[in-house]
Amino acid sequence: MKVIEQAIKNRTLIVVLAGVLIVSGLYSYITIPKESAPSIDIPLFIITTIYPGIGPSDIESLVTQPLERELQGIEGVSEIRSTSFEGFSSIVVEFDLDVENIEASQRVREQVDLARSELPSDAEEPVITEFNIDDFPIMTVNLGADYSMAQLTQIAERLEDELETISGVREVDVIGGLEREVQVNVALAALKGHNISFQQIIGAIQGQNVTIPGGNVDVDRLSYLLRVSGEFEHPDEIEDLVVFAPPAGGGGGDNDQPAPLGMIYMRDLAEVIYGFKDRESYARLTAYKVEDDNGDLIPVPYEEVAENQVVSLDIKQRSGSNILEISEDVNRVLEEFGFPSGTQIVMTNDASEDIQNLISDLENSIISGMLFVVLVLVFFLGIRNALLVGTAVPLAIFVGFLVMTIMGLTLNFVILFSLIIALGLLVDNSVVIVENIYRFRERGMERFDAAREGANEVGYALLASTATLVAAFLPLLFWPDIIGEFMSYLPMTLIIVLLCSLFIALIIYPSLTGFFVKLPTEKKRRKSLLTKISIWTGVVLVAAVVGLTNYITLIVGILIVLFFVVTYKLFVKPLSDIFTGQLLPAFIEGYKSFLTWMLQRNYKVRWAYWRNMFSLSAFTAGFLLLVLSGALSLFLGAAALPVAILGGIALVIGSLGVILHTFESVILGGIRSVIGGLVVAVVFALTLFGFSLMSAELTWRIFLIVMGIPGLVVVLGFLGMFRTRKSPIILTDNRSRLLNSTVGALFAILVVFSLVPTGVNFFPETDPNRIDINIEGPLGMNIDASNEMVREIQSRLNSLIDESDDTRGSIENVQVNVGIAATGGFGAGIPSPERARISLNMVDFADRYESSSVTMTKIREAIGEVPDALIQVEGQEIGPPTGSPVNIEISGDDFRQVERITSEVRQRLQDAEFTGSIPGLVDVRDNVSGGLPEYNLRIDHEKARKFGLTLSDIAQTVRIAVNGLDASTFRDGEDEYDIVVRLREEDRDDLDKLRDLTINQAGMQVPLVSVADFEEAAGPGSISRLNLQRTAVVEADAAAGFSGPQVLSQVQDYLADYRQDLPAGYTMEYTGESEDQEESFSFLTTALVISFALIFLVLLAKFNSLIIPFIISIAVGLSLIGVFLGLIVTRTEFNVMVFVGIISLAGIVCINNIVLVEYIKQMLDSGKSKMDAIVEAGAIRLRPVLLTALTTILGLVPLTFGIDIDYIGLLTQFDPAFQLGTESTQFWGPMGITIISGLMFATFLTLVIVPVMYSVFDSLSKSVAEAYRSRD
Repeated sequence: MKVIEQAIKNRTLIVVLAGVLIVSGLYSYITIPKESAPSIDIPLFIITTIYPGIGPSDIESLVTQPLERELQGIEGVSEIRSTSFEGFSSIVVEFDLDVENIEASQRVREQVDLARSELPSDAEEPVITEFNIDDFPIMTVNLGADYSMAQLTQIAERLEDELETISGVREVDVIGGLEREVQVNVALAALKGHNISFQQIIGAIQGQNVTIPGGNVDVDRLSYLLRVSGEFEHPDEIEDLVVFAPPAGGGGGDNDQPAPLGMIYMRDLAEVIYGFKDRESYARLTAYKVEDDNGDLIPVPYEEVAENQVVSLDIKQRSGSNILEISEDVNRVLEEFGFPSGTQIVMTNDASEDIQNLISDLENSIISGMLFVVLVLVFFLGIRNALLVGTAVPLAIFVGFLVMTIMGLTLNFVILFSLIIALGLLVDNSVVIVENIYRFRERGMERFDAAREGANEVGYALLASTATLVAAFLPLLFWPDIIGEFMSYLPMTLIIVLLCSLFIALIIYPSLTGFFVKLPTEKKRRKSLLTKISIWTGVVLVAAVVGLTNYITLIVGILIVLFFVVTYKLFVKPLSDIFTGQLLPAFIEGYKSFLTWMLQRNYKVRWAYWRNMFSLSAFTAGFLLLVLSGALSLFLGAAALPVAILGGIALVIGSLGVILHTFESVILGGIRSVIGGLVVAVVFALTLFGFSLMSAELTWRIFLIVMGIPGLVVVLGFLGMFRTRKSPIILTDNRSRLLNSTVGALFAILVVFSLVPTGVNFFPETDPNRIDINIEGPLGMNIDASNEMVREIQSRLNSLIDESDDTRGSIENVQVNVGIAATGGFGAGIPSPERARISLNMVDFADRYESSSVTMTKIREAIGEVPDALIQVEGQEIGPPTGSPVNIEISGDDFRQVERITSEVRQRLQDAEFTGSIPGLVDVRDNVSGGLPEYNLRIDHEKARKFGLTLSDIAQTVRIAVNGLDASTFRDGEDEYDIVVRLREEDRDDLDKLRDLTINQAGMQVPLVSVADFEEAAGPGSISRLNLQRTAVVEADAAAGFSGPQVLSQVQDYLADYRQDLPAGYTMEYTGESEDQEESFSFLTTALVISFALIFLVLLAKFNSLIIPFIISIAVGLSLIGVFLGLIVTRTEFNVMVFVGIISLAGIVCINNIVLVEYIKQMLDSGKSKMDAIVEAGAIRLRPVLLTALTTILGLVPLTFGIDIDYIGLLTQFDPAFQLGTESTQFWGPMGITIISGLMFATFLTLVIVPVMYSVFDSLSKSVAEAYRSRD
């Protein structure tokens, strides 16, 4: 390749380029914005319209429906959801993800403008809010104190101003504080006695509390501004306001002048209080662990644990800002802020900690993976070459970070995990290059000649193999919907770093290998005295700088270097010499003998071809005919049925033949089958036992069925030991025996997988870092009643925590929020007095005494049933947002009927939950609010007209009396507070007194009771609609240890009869997580097919042959044997991550097969016989095949099995904090198990099955060619 030759020709420039890339990549890694979850632009808009005092039914007809009618015609809208509440309407409009946010926003605003003319004139203007994932807080600062809540609120507001000066902070919300206001509490009796209206009181306040410019006056040489100021300097001044004065009166209110007769002051009518708004929420926090001076969590003594009222500040980031930098700035502000003595500060929900832990996991996994990789490479290539190849991983990642920064990406947990997954892949290209150059050096070539020839020989093969990997991941970029947007960072990251790895392998590494690779027998070049002095001076300087920075790091570093040097000299080097000098050559010779034996055949016997090839030919033909019939059915429909029937018959015949031949092969194996079966049995037993200890449930049924495979092999092999016939029964071709056995193994694994399925789930179940107890009381419950209900639940929760040391030790703190929306997402934080949330913030995963899932189960049992309370216990998990495992949408025209069906479905499922009829079903709930207790003001319109009153006059007066009206604002320094006018509490909460309320009409006070009366009623709490149809939802969750699909399947069976008997016009659909899962699995199936097709096309372009791509494709398919075997013995559920792992595996398997087949072709082109070419190519490629497989597998081991060593802590504090099993493992482990188990079997496929298949297909092609020529 010319590019390789040019790179080696300009090798000095390439070395400099490598240094520049390392520095640039490291800088990009440090400066790239870091966030917890991927920032996804979701074209979703929330239209909120407030219409105070109007019930949900009227809100629906007057506000919601007019808006919906206009919005439904917008192009690109995928879904419209609306909810009509008491006093306001909320509509959520979601667009297809391919619609740009700016375009969608414009369309929504245009249609809302059109609908405004249809809305009631006294309804407020609709507010359009664009959904932004950055609206969720990234951390919460909780302030507690032993002084007054009023003072604490002032401190929180000052802190809010300071925090909002941080460049990365967009907004800070204060929750749980007391909000000041000036209250003008009017006495109803005084209002009536003085014949004064609310409008007069409001007018008096507004007329006085103003500042009006009076123009300019020129005095001498100066121009003075005249200003008439009447703004209140203190709330007490409001009491001296004149509300009414006789026409002849003149002023008044001055203490030096007697008040004119008939003068009415504010103090005669109302009490003015500089107080606080009615409490809408409560926030409390109980700490069970606190940080010490070193930042470590220490338990709070039992007697010191206490609940504190707090004020919480939710901090939201600006889009694209760096969370870690924001966290540092927030901590700096907290340190510099002058808190009064007695203030406690607790940080919760800190996303920067999650990011820091993920980055630490990445760094530790990279180092662990590199150590594993280097250790393997040492045995094959020596220490110098191993260290050189080991640098391929960080170099590729640094270049990847540089590319990501240029592309404007942010570093999130999906990218971080993708890089961990890529660890084993990034070294493959460099291994192949370095190993091949090393082989040419062994032949005696000069350094850079060997680099040129070695790189050129495998360059195109590496290009093709990387192309197959990219082709495998490419379809995942088109994953639809929000889940696809979320997961698209996985293939994007992998494609970027794989291409970077290819660039490094082809451009950087040939030159570096030429400079640094040496043979064990090669003499060391003597260094000059100046070079030695320079090296030792540099070492001493580095040691001095490190020692001055942290002496522990210097000591630990010296110990580690000594450990590795001694270990290498005494153990690794001798073992490596034995391995490379004796064991590996012996293994290669054994492999050559085995492969030669496997390629042997005897076709001189009668019916040789049909005896050896009939079963496989029938099986292959049947499979291909079924695929063809599926394709034809798209165009011909039922006309393709005969092809399908023929394919099915052939497949059945072939399958029976394969099973028969497999039994024969095992029997013929004799003692070898017995030994092999026993080895497999031991491996299976140990693996099952190991994973049962970690997490998986193991029953005797599962154990016996899984162990049945090696057990059957042992039995058949034992019978074969006593056979009297030495010649083969049917098969005379070892190739056919091997291929039949392999396909038979695939059948066996599929049968076992069907007998002991591991289960299906959408995303892997993870251990949550936070547990939320969402509580909802009856609609209309006031904030104080809700607070008492929550305290009862807290009491039960506290009993659990006090009784269980494991639970207590796993909790850092407990937050309580009463009076806000309990669930996240849209509407979160909107005051809802009947709702509350208790959040248990757990300690780090490694420090928990029990799994959070176990804690959740305990919480459900401890809380039990609470009268009038709907309780949901949920955990915050890793992964993209999905619906509930059980999500039932019930739709119809009559909402009363919908409510009835919803109530019956919910009640049935709750009965099933409490009786255990559906195992794993928990937290059944619906979104139908009960009737809102209300008093309807029934107006006698005829009487009202007689008095000249309108509906608006009456409603406005009642609204001011009960809810109050912001008459003006009071300035206190830079702060502004509302001046609220309304009836005093004892008047507004007494219905009889409200009847005496008077309405002003042309100077005449009309009693409310004269024109209207109150009537008690109950309206619907809310009305939900989906795509303009009234819809209610019943939801439920799956308990820990139960998969969502498993629980949903039981729910569907349980409700099947009820669903069939629904009234006409009413539907019950299962959506939520099941719908998301069905769509994702459907896409991933399509993506897998497309990946195979793209890989096939790449192989076709590379080899210009149909046979070779077909062989490699079969090898990829057969690697599923290892995948399903791995899932079975580790009891791993089949989920999205397994699916993605299979797609990844498809690309990985191709790498070694491409290079191997390329070598076979080169050997054939050089004139060797077919058997010699296959055997020699296999022997030559044995070392790199084993290297790439082992490095890929070992690179994934830390992630898959959660091997975590804190290398930073080891160097700085001599504390490695070793951990086996991490929270990352739970989410990404299934993908790692899929790739590792599949690749282990795929290595056998590459070294044995693929060469044999190449021989078989080559023979078939030659037979077909000869038959064709003979016909001519």
